[in-house]
Amino acid sequence: MKKSTLLFLLILFPISHFASPLHTKLKHTIIIDTDCSVHDLRAVSILLSHPGITVKAIIISDGQTVTKEGYARMEKLLHELKADTIPVFFGEPQDLKNKDNAKDKKKTNQKNLRILPPELFHPADSQITIVCLGPLTNITRETENNPAFRERVEEVIWYIDSVNPLKGFNYEYDISSAARFLNSGIRFDAISNLNKLSPVFDAELLNQSQKSDTYIAKALLSISGITLSAEEIGMDLSLPAEEVVSLFLGNHELFELTPLRSNLNIRFNTDYSTLIIKDVIRDMITGQYRSGHFVALFGFPVNPELYVYDVRQILEQAISKYGIEEWKACTLTDEFHGHLGVFSIVGAKMGIRARDYFGIGTDLLEIGSYAGSVEPFSCMNDGLQVSTGATLGQGSIHLINDTLARPQAVFTFGNKSIMIKLKDSYLQQLKAVIAKGIEDYGLQDEDYWNLIRQTSIKFWLEWDRNDIFDVKVL
Repeated sequence: MKKSTLLFLLILFPISHFASPLHTKLKHTIIIDTDCSVHDLRAVSILLSHPGITVKAIIISDGQTVTKEGYARMEKLLHELKADTIPVFFGEPQDLKNKDNAKDKKKTNQKNLRILPPELFHPADSQITIVCLGPLTNITRETENNPAFRERVEEVIWYIDSVNPLKGFNYEYDISSAARFLNSGIRFDAISNLNKLSPVFDAELLNQSQKSDTYIAKALLSISGITLSAEEIGMDLSLPAEEVVSLFLGNHELFELTPLRSNLNIRFNTDYSTLIIKDVIRDMITGQYRSGHFVALFGFPVNPELYVYDVRQILEQAISKYGIEEWKACTLTDEFHGHLGVFSIVGAKMGIRARDYFGIGTDLLEIGSYAGSVEPFSCMNDGLQVSTGATLGQGSIHLINDTLARPQAVFTFGNKSIMIKLKDSYLQQLKAVIAKGIEDYGLQDEDYWNLIRQTSIKFWLEWDRNDIFDVKVL
């Protein structure tokens, strides 16, 4: 591929995602609120099976089931999925006069939800997604009574039959809480199954579940064995309901959304394909599901024959040690940069390290680089752009005016910033290689650039991004 063509494609990457950067997140930290209907349990099993989702806690709410039965169902599901360590809280019962609820409240007082405990969260958990599969009772109370928690909430995804006009069980069960929350100013995605009639959870998927040992396959079979209420027996369980919320979280691109004209913080889906949704679930059941930031390729080429001879020698080891995201970043940086360079590789590894810290995909970071605009330090900027998606075209990377250029940058996500710099011991190694090359060959000699290429490949394989940088929270 010509360099000019590749450059054009790389420029198009951030433009295609500028309008909806949340779609590029590789990792989500979530709290689930559920009334534990059968559809809810399927939704939870999908969320727990997704490689890019971390479930911090589960809140049991009143709704389709009473809290006692809901808690028992959730315990069974978490045990099936070997996820017993996830903390489960009882929400405040909607009807305190109900004897079963009152009994549950007294019996499990140590787990009753007042305010989610601060120790539940890591300092990096600054962008929490709430997945609400039932009424908004608990989430409204928590965001109203816990300012520290509210600051962490990036968005809420809620299952509801219709948002325009508002209707459905999850809304009508607690209209007051829903009304207060919808005016809270928090980003809000209301997801519905849109009353589509195409079956999803049919005999084919259940048959495939019986042949698979994935967690979601076990969960679907376990759920099918739960004793159902009379109301649940009458439901058509082959049709998706709350399950579409869990599929939306990991596959935004499959849903068409539009903002509510009267409140632009609220979006609701207007369409999705049940056939594609079924494909996603089938891949999860069979273990073939792939998650990540894809634009046109459903993965990145790793066939050794596609790489030049000296690079292919490190392919398998580098991917095994550092993962496909770093390999992709370094490879694209080399093509973008025009040659293999030590500081461009450092920039690619530094960008991936920053994404690791915040647990995010591309196009979400603001970067201030100290690498300047003069080689060799400035080469680091190319690696930073490719690995993070923070580009000049988006205006999300800039050079910090400083008299001393150095391999160092500030990365900002939301209201949190960190400084990452190459450790002095590694910088001295780079300087020594460059100085020796200039002394032996001179900058214009082909052997100098061969030395730089060999050194770049060596450091690409040997330098671990978790060891070579100092990371400081600002």
